[in-house]
Amino acid sequence: MKNNEILKKFIVLEGLDGSGTTTQMKKLGKKFSSNGIEHQLTMEPTDNPVGKLIRKVLEKEISIEHETLAVLFSADRYEHIYGKEGIKKLTDNNIWVVCDRYLFSSIAYQSLKCDPDWVLSINNYPLPEYLFFLDVPVEECGQRLGRRDKVELFDKHEIQKKILKNYQNGFAKGIDAGVKFFSIDGTENPDAILEKIWSILDIKADK
Repeated sequence: MKNNEILKKFIVLEGLDGSGTTTQMKKLGKKFSSNGIEHQLTMEPTDNPVGKLIRKVLEKEISIEHETLAVLFSADRYEHIYGKEGIKKLTDNNIWVVCDRYLFSSIAYQSLKCDPDWVLSINNYPLPEYLFFLDVPVEECGQRLGRRDKVELFDKHEIQKKILKNYQNGFAKGIDAGVKFFSIDGTENPDAILEKIWSILDIKADK
């Protein structure tokens, strides 16, 4: 990763599909609120115009090339970071930001169909201070996502294993750049997971 800028108070949650990142983002939001700490919850894709277009692609409403989708994710991320109400502006103003997925998801998912080095090159963005990976076995993630026929389950299983490997490669690069990385057992009770994350953050005051 060429951009080694670390955004203080920027927290990213990552995990396989069905690992519970959105649940933990919401729980962290409530925890921040109960402690009177200013914060912002967000996710990728965003609700910005580009993010909405990405969601249409993911929901198979429209079809585009894999490389085009990767570029759209990067464009959405640029606006997410540097836009008028972007993450960098928030963290520069001492506001905590909790994000459900970030550039590590691009490395994990877009690298399935696109050149990994190219995907990395178009995601040269600031990094989070904290990166939490909710570690849930591929099989359990599949169960959480609902019932599928045998062929779909097999395909999903194989794809998720490849995504996990790509994630690990991305995390290694983040750690080398100075990101505080933590792998959390995502099979535990959601409240127990929250308490683990909160204890790692060790927020005593909104400084």
